[in-house]
Amino acid sequence: MARYQLRSPRLHADFNGYFGDLLCLSHGDTCQTEHGEAVELREGMIVTAYDPDANEAGERDDLIATGIVEPSPEWLRCRGSRWCLRIDENGLRSESDIPPSEKA
Repeated sequence: MARYQLRSPRLHADFNGYFGDLLCLSHGDTCQTEHGEAVELREGMIVTAYDPDANEAGERDDLIATGIVEPSPEWLRCRGSRWCLRIDENGLRSESDIPPSEKA
């Protein structure tokens, strides 16, 4: 029997909203995918956030963070954030730093 790996949604985020192990994802109830589709955020979702970036040569090399969606803490809500990403142990990294085995 074939096994299929479900991929987590890849959502656009502004990494200026990065605070240690938290990343502000949205000031509303949805976030846009890399294809422009709106995804309704829910507590416990596993997602990958990205922010378009470039390396020293000017080639695209997005910033990436994966983790679990949770309601923003009070100190972020007062700034308008509704949902944030609790970043996993891999932290924030450039897409080029992700080993091919993790990209499957």
